[in-house]
Amino acid sequence: MKLQIVLVIVGLAASAQGAHVAPKILENLELSPTTNIMVTFKNAKTASIAARFDTLNLRSREARLNTLHAMYKDHADTIQADVLTLLKKAEGVKKHYTSQLWISAEIIVRDVDKEIVEQLRYHPDVESLLAEEFFPLLDTVEEFSYAREGDANITNLQWGVERVNAEAVWRNGHNGQGIVVGNIDTGVRHTHESLRDNYRGTITGSHNWNWFAPTQRTALPSDTNGHGTHVAGTISGTVNGIGVAPGSRWIACRGCGALLCSNFDLLECGNWIACPTFTDGTNPSCSQAPHVVNNSWGGGRGNTFYDAILATWRTLNIDGIFAAGNSGPNCDTVNSPSDRPDAISVASTTVDDVISNFSSVGPTTDGRMRPDFACPGSAIVSASHLADNQYRSLSGTSMAAPHGAGIAALIRNRNPSYNTNQVRAALIRGVRAITPSGRTCAGVPDSVRPNHHVGAGLSDASTAVQVIV
Repeated sequence: MKLQIVLVIVGLAASAQGAHVAPKILENLELSPTTNIMVTFKNAKTASIAARFDTLNLRSREARLNTLHAMYKDHADTIQADVLTLLKKAEGVKKHYTSQLWISAEIIVRDVDKEIVEQLRYHPDVESLLAEEFFPLLDTVEEFSYAREGDANITNLQWGVERVNAEAVWRNGHNGQGIVVGNIDTGVRHTHESLRDNYRGTITGSHNWNWFAPTQRTALPSDTNGHGTHVAGTISGTVNGIGVAPGSRWIACRGCGALLCSNFDLLECGNWIACPTFTDGTNPSCSQAPHVVNNSWGGGRGNTFYDAILATWRTLNIDGIFAAGNSGPNCDTVNSPSDRPDAISVASTTVDDVISNFSSVGPTTDGRMRPDFACPGSAIVSASHLADNQYRSLSGTSMAAPHGAGIAALIRNRNPSYNTNQVRAALIRGVRAITPSGRTCAGVPDSVRPNHHVGAGLSDASTAVQVIV
């Protein structure tokens, strides 16, 4: 009896103390009347749901997409019901914006004040309140830009597309047709001459399920930085020889602004990729999910914030391609999320087939080999956001990753039954050697493959699509 009384007292004390509140939230509220927060829940059991899903052995892509979403969404709705009711009532008095992260059973709430924070802090279902975090967009170097004139047909391939041997795959009838590639970045100029015809929104006549901007909820795709437009062109561009998989279709989610990436926006984009919605966040249709998603963003090391999304993408056979980062040439510089186990990490090489000096290098914080392989990333010409016929040359692993995403699209076009593990294996095995730079990390010289500089080697699409795994 005494033990029961003690347990009750301890429980009441914990309840009175409330949920953990990130100090940054309180700091933000001292500077501004509102801030953005993420709510985590005590009864979130997403790991058990994922394990239960694996026992279903669903074969069809659509069944897997819809079933996992339904299981996660039902769980999130159940454990979040009281908090969602609280927020809805509060919204009638003070406007705020709520977004449910169905993959992790968390909630993002934008523009909340101290009163709502206090209500959530002492709600019995709430585990913690986390602050929004920002990190810089991966640095790129611009060499030049120009407006293309004359015939819009592809004549000469850009050096990166040529170097990964994409044309050999096209000649065999596989240019990415039937494959949809997502792009989490700064947005896309969807009217660009190299991108408008294979933007899925152009084909369907609607931006719904094809474009999403988590914070602004804009109805039309746009790009105020140009980073995302350049990346999209390298994947799917149809003009000026810029695209690795010009037959693929593309969709996009704005996870980054002109200068910074928000972890909240990136998390929303990760959920959207697994089950796209209308531009206003309603009407999810999981069958519209892409096969591949490029992520030319990242920061820090050993950061686990994207792990649940990466695991879900892998379960749903969505290939998550990531830039290794531009923090090289020193060892131990590979960025998150590209350093996470479920990410596919891409280093950058130059026209001389050596590693780009800026390309981030492994190993990971727990000693794993990263990056997985390398692609061209220095002086890459692709689409510009400034005009529909404008092109620019940029350098960065941000430019290397979309070459990898394009090759993944070619692999899936050639091998439609492959799952993500098989695509990853094909990407890693479908490579050739590059010129060593005489560097060593974690005791592994870059003359040995795989290594912590370029992983398995320089990607070759013609070899990768023929890998039997």
